[in-house]
Amino acid sequence: MKQIDFMGIRPYAYVISVILVFVSLFSLYWNGLNLGLDFTGGTVIEVKYSPKIDIAKIRSSLIDVGLSSVQVQDTASGTLLVKLKVGEPKEKAISVLKKLGNAQLISMQSIGGVISDELRRKALWSLLVAIGGILLYLGYRFEPIWSFSGIVALVHDVLVVLGAYSLTQKEINLDVVASFLIVAGYSVSDTVVVFDRIRENLRIRKATNLKQVINLSINQTLSRTLMTSLTVFVVAFTLFLLGGPALSDIMFAFVVGIAVGTLSSIFVASALMLDIKERIFNAGLQRA
Repeated sequence: MKQIDFMGIRPYAYVISVILVFVSLFSLYWNGLNLGLDFTGGTVIEVKYSPKIDIAKIRSSLIDVGLSSVQVQDTASGTLLVKLKVGEPKEKAISVLKKLGNAQLISMQSIGGVISDELRRKALWSLLVAIGGILLYLGYRFEPIWSFSGIVALVHDVLVVLGAYSLTQKEINLDVVASFLIVAGYSVSDTVVVFDRIRENLRIRKATNLKQVINLSINQTLSRTLMTSLTVFVVAFTLFLLGGPALSDIMFAFVVGIAVGTLSSIFVASALMLDIKERIFNAGLQRA
């Protein structure tokens, strides 16, 4: 089987990564993020229709009257949750809901600024704790240069996914934050698989230089990486397209994160580790 020279094309991969990160940072600065009700506060209306009405019809009717940020979700009990952001008139929403059919208003509650601030803090702490845990894990499993490269790849992936949400203005809520954490773990898992194979080959092939060992290791794990990533990507992409608005925003993180994470485990983490060893520490033949 022909070996692909991944490390030979890493300068082009660097250019693509820098462009993606730059576009993401610019969009985050210029557009910001479309934070959902969990982080901004607002009103949640629980309503039940008899007979049931299509969610898409309810959502489009609310959007038609100017409630552009409305969310409509089904529940296991058969009721619907209509979520409005701060500033969107709940009276107008209730009026539209009643006109659509036999609507029974079950409950209506507001999420204030204090609660939304607390949720924001908890979400931020969740991300920081997760990244900190990953950093400790990588530090335990590998030498510092390898760990640093893995963390840079992880930050790269998170920034690009956030940038994608900023560019598309898809809503970010607690469910999306949870998907960020899963994607981060998935990305690190790919990187660890490649790093483990590199370390194993360094022990076996003591006369081979680091660049060749990295290329060999990536080629050896390529089929596993692509098949695993492709399987998850197909499922995530299907749910993104067909899962409706409730799942679309969540699955978007998986679609972007899996694609970017797979590329970064090959072209960012391993390539950065090689360049740090060879160019900064001049240790291209050192072993892990």
